[in-house]
Amino acid sequence: MDGDLRLHATFALGWKGNVEAGIPLIERLYDSDDRVRQTAVNALCNLRDDRILPLLLERLEHGSSEQKHSILLNLWRFTAKRQEVIDVYLKCLEHDDADMRFDALACFGLLVEVRDHLEMYRKLLKDPDPRIRGLAIKRLAEDAADAAMQAFPTDIEVLLEDPDMRVKRAALQILTKRV
Repeated sequence: MDGDLRLHATFALGWKGNVEAGIPLIERLYDSDDRVRQTAVNALCNLRDDRILPLLLERLEHGSSEQKHSILLNLWRFTAKRQEVIDVYLKCLEHDDADMRFDALACFGLLVEVRDHLEMYRKLLKDPDPRIRGLAIKRLAEDAADAAMQAFPTDIEVLLEDPDMRVKRAALQILTKRV
């Protein structure tokens, strides 16, 4: 079967929680075509079958960067495994790869209250990647400005000197809420 046909078949198998398609989709994770493997990851995420979560977490460790991206952006869907997923996101927020940290942070907020993780957000305000600093300060500004100002005002004031204008703007937003 040619790659395009396998690609389209893989996509169709994962449509709308077709749980019976789990085994054929898992087989597609080892296809010779990168596009088919990536589509299999997306399709497996669409199934939202908690039994597949360990396999996806294994792919998160050993898959391609595209697979890791897709998995991180879909883990929040596994609502029955909420705490396990939160732990995975927390671990990924410590990862060396800035893209993984950013993807984890982007979805982390779907599962937790910002004010419940102030120290983690405080650490992210010092991240070398401006996207991560920006998203962290934005979340603080939207959901926990008062708590952040009480917990670490100096860390926020320092961001007024950040080279990224979005980070500066969000820090200013928090500081002006205080006034």
